[in-house]
Amino acid sequence: MLIYLCIFIVTLVLAQYNFNRPKTSAFFFFMYCLAIGVFVGIADMLGGYDRYIYGEAFQVQAWHLHDNDGLWNEDFQNIFGKEPVFGLINSAIGLLTPNRYLFIFIFTLLMYVLIPTSMYKYTKNPFFCLLIFLGLIFFFSFTYLRQVMACGVCWLSFPYVVKRKFIFFFCLVALATLIHNSAAYFLLLYFIPRKKYEPKKIAIFMFVLLLVGFTGVTKALFLFSGDLVQNAKISGYSQTAEYGFRIEYVIESILFLFILLRNYGNVKNDSGSLVILNCYLMFCGLLLLFCRSSDGGRIAWYCTIGIMIMLTEFASDRNAQFLRGFVSLTMFILYLRIINAWGFLLSPYKTFLTPGIRRGDVIRDEYEYDYNYDADKFYNINFQKRNK
Repeated sequence: MLIYLCIFIVTLVLAQYNFNRPKTSAFFFFMYCLAIGVFVGIADMLGGYDRYIYGEAFQVQAWHLHDNDGLWNEDFQNIFGKEPVFGLINSAIGLLTPNRYLFIFIFTLLMYVLIPTSMYKYTKNPFFCLLIFLGLIFFFSFTYLRQVMACGVCWLSFPYVVKRKFIFFFCLVALATLIHNSAAYFLLLYFIPRKKYEPKKIAIFMFVLLLVGFTGVTKALFLFSGDLVQNAKISGYSQTAEYGFRIEYVIESILFLFILLRNYGNVKNDSGSLVILNCYLMFCGLLLLFCRSSDGGRIAWYCTIGIMIMLTEFASDRNAQFLRGFVSLTMFILYLRIINAWGFLLSPYKTFLTPGIRRGDVIRDEYEYDYNYDADKFYNINFQKRNK
């Protein structure tokens, strides 16, 4: 746990230091983010079972390419058919090695080059933006590789919403959708009217979304979306949208709405600011709408860029010391929440640079498909040995 706390504290110090100063150099910021990417990328199957699923799918495709079975082989169509861009990334890396650890490492580094690009481009203090990222999404980058990558691609489309260049916006969102189909929801951002609504109307609209969320209508949304793109996994999300109630979604949404409305006078009326506002509100609204779905919060990830930009903008005001502290504390609580909730999925931290396995890792016990990795993480670094 200590190593995770160190990442947050160092980022917090850098974020606070860079207020009211010239913007930090792009090189330093990207190197820092890349270091975090290395930390995530060399983790030994931490974060959950998705890494095992991605690893096995990657190895299957890598060996097909090595055996000259063609790029669009039957397994490619079955595994990556609905999200072929993700399959193409797998294939590109698979030309180099069939080793799952190198695949995850390279893919993670790509994520941590892509995501900081938007942070640096859209904010005055990218380290504070990164701090918010740590609280909202960071830990998901350990295991939900496809979706976090899709988020990074969607965020690149942001300027095209502002400039009303739909073709460019659509192409980037389509690209993200072919990495993870859920990215299609981000298309809604383009069609939300760019207007600074009255706070009262915002509150009423959010309350209505919460009431609609209570009805369980999101189950039908998942079923419809899954059928539309013929993706059984998205349809399967409907199973988590029928029972229970995610109080943390509601609390998180209300908290961010409170911060927004307290600083609403600082929201500018230019096109860029209004698009950021829409993205911010879309994040809060999606959390309320999917309040009965454990998977619904993932739909809102695409809109976290609005939260990150807007809160960084608010905090960049010279008189916003209290807000900086409040947001920093909030992110720290959210950060600790995941560490506590995920438990053994994250701790103890272990890299693939050393052999062996973590004791008590029940995810590994259930999902490991290649026990050769236990003794030698690089036994198949080239194509001389197949998994048995």
